[in-house]
Amino acid sequence: MTFTRLHPPRLESFADRLEAFAAAHPEGVGGIDLVQLARDYRAEPSRHRDAVSTALMAAYKETASKEAFALLYELNHEDFLRLIYHHLKRSFYAVDPADVLQEVFFNVYRYPFKFKPDRTNAFRNWTHSIIRNTVLKHSRRAQRDRALPIGAGERETEEQIPLELADDRAANPLDTTAEREAAEELVGAWRIYLHFYLEAYRCLTPREKRVLYLVEVESLPYREAADRLGVRVENLKMMVFRARRKIFTIMKRKFQAGRDAADRLAMSAELGGREGAN
Repeated sequence: MTFTRLHPPRLESFADRLEAFAAAHPEGVGGIDLVQLARDYRAEPSRHRDAVSTALMAAYKETASKEAFALLYELNHEDFLRLIYHHLKRSFYAVDPADVLQEVFFNVYRYPFKFKPDRTNAFRNWTHSIIRNTVLKHSRRAQRDRALPIGAGERETEEQIPLELADDRAANPLDTTAEREAAEELVGAWRIYLHFYLEAYRCLTPREKRVLYLVEVESLPYREAADRLGVRVENLKMMVFRARRKIFTIMKRKFQAGRDAADRLAMSAELGGREGAN
């Protein structure tokens, strides 16, 4: 998979937001110095693109940061789409590249725990496999859903029958059911996540709540938010970092407590089943 450079205006905008994200995580992630990496990327984007993608994915894996995922998407979605088109050239059946791209990023979003940032090009190699498997999955589905023309003779072999592509607009009951179940699971997970986030948010000081509101709800630039609060930009970034770290720590503790409770419940049920069998 080859990477293309962002256009100059988008490159500057991306570099600015990458540096702001790095400043909010001065301790780095997974041993990666985000601040220095952001500077290196601004100087030589093509050379450090793999490293930035791997670092952003590591940050998303560790913090579940929406900002990290958004930066990851902006940096890679066009090249992913080109690679998808490349794979689809070998597919006879009609597949929408946009659907494949959406599922690729959904898998990245849903399974960050499977990512291992052990090398600079780890993200590129990992997503290359995801893209290849997703294209293959959609191609097989299109092949399975193909329609035969009315009037095809019973004695005609499959090679002799002129194939017609299935109507992509027609609803497939199995696909609809699977998508609905997946959507319900995702909604349920988000409800739990938002519940824990709200509990953690309530533990912040009024000043910390005000800082996050200006930055994350009103989406103000750091400089404008700092002017409103009457502090320096550097101080504001540190306040944002501490508030986010506090929320992350509280949520991590609650998730761990919930996991431990679920494990204890499962163990009790298993022991109860064994006693009943005896």
